[in-house]
Amino acid sequence: MQQTEQNWTSDEFLAYTLLYSAHADYFFDDEEKDLILSKIDNSIYESILRELSKDNDYQSLQKILTYTQEHKFSNNEIDLLLYEIELLFMCDGEYDVLEKNMLMNLTHLLKHNKSAELTTH
Repeated sequence: MQQTEQNWTSDEFLAYTLLYSAHADYFFDDEEKDLILSKIDNSIYESILRELSKDNDYQSLQKILTYTQEHKFSNNEIDLLLYEIELLFMCDGEYDVLEKNMLMNLTHLLKHNKSAELTTH
């Protein structure tokens, strides 16, 4: 895996991860935006949204994985992050199969393999 050091604050990381996750079902609605903005400052939201728009799926996952590894997230911290993502998925009243698949994949990537690497095929 190509290491890309992230100099994010914890709020920037949360914003990036939630914004990335919010697009799992290709819809980003007001409920999701409001939930994210209830957790982070609007300036962070705007900055991270610009960054995320430049990244492809692989780059986004790589950034999330790298950050959690560099900051040595415990299982409890990963559980809390996954819980925040699940709350985001449920906030619009529709927790669809694309969102469930993303949560399952993020759980596997972040929790089940502390030395996980993304590969391109």
